Amino acid sequence: MKIDFHVHTLYSSDGRIKLEELASISKKIGVIPAITDHNNISSHSEFRKFQIPFIPGEEIETVQGDFIGLFMGEPVKKGVDFYEALDAIRSQGAIPYVPHMFDSLRPGVEKEEYGKAADIIEVFNARSFARFDKKAEEFAKREGKLMAAGSDSHYPYEFGTTYTEFDLTTDQLQPKPLLKALKNAKIVGKRTSFLRRKIAKYTGVYL
Repeated sequence: MKIDFHVHTLYSSDGRIKLEELASISKKIGVIPAITDHNNISSHSEFRKFQIPFIPGEEIETVQGDFIGLFMGEPVKKGVDFYEALDAIRSQGAIPYVPHMFDSLRPGVEKEEYGKAADIIEVFNARSFARFDKKAEEFAKREGKLMAAGSDSHYPYEFGTTYTEFDLTTDQLQPKPLLKALKNAKIVGKRTSFLRRKIAKYTGVYL
C-alpha cells in the first residue's frame, strides 16, 4: 500500500484540488490520500461518494503550530492549544501526526515535547527544505517514533509524488493495523518546485 499522508483539497482555503481530480489520480497511480484539509473535515463525506480508499484527516491550526489528526470523525476547531487538540484526536480513536515539525518557515510545532506526544512524525514533506526534514527524521529515530511522508499537496500535480509504502490491505486501513505496518515502511519522496507553486498561486496555471 502507498499512502500520501498530507493532502489538501478545495475544502482548504488555499487548496486547489477538486475531489473528483483527487479520486481520479488516486485510482490511476495507486496512491491513497490522507485528506487533511485545514481546520475542517467537510470533504470526507463528499469524497466517500467516489468509493476510493482514503484516510479522513484534518490539519489543525493550534496555538503552537499545525497538527494533524488521522482517521478523524469529528473536527477540532482552529486556535486551540496543542494538548487540547491532542486530547480531541485521541478521544475519537484517531492518530496524532506532526507535519513539517522543524520547518521554521511555516507554522509547524518545533518544540520536541509536542513531537514526543504524537504517534507519527512526518520526516519528508515535499514542500519543506531537506534540512528541516533531516532534523525531523533524526528526532523520530532518537525518540523511537513512527515515520511517514506527505506531499502537502495543494495542487493536482503535487499529489502522489511523495508517499509512504508498507504492507497493508485496504480492508486493514484502520488506526491500529496502520501503526503496526508503519514500523516497516519505506519513504518515497520528491520535492515540489517552489517556483512552480508560486506560478500556480498567482496565475492559476498548475497542470
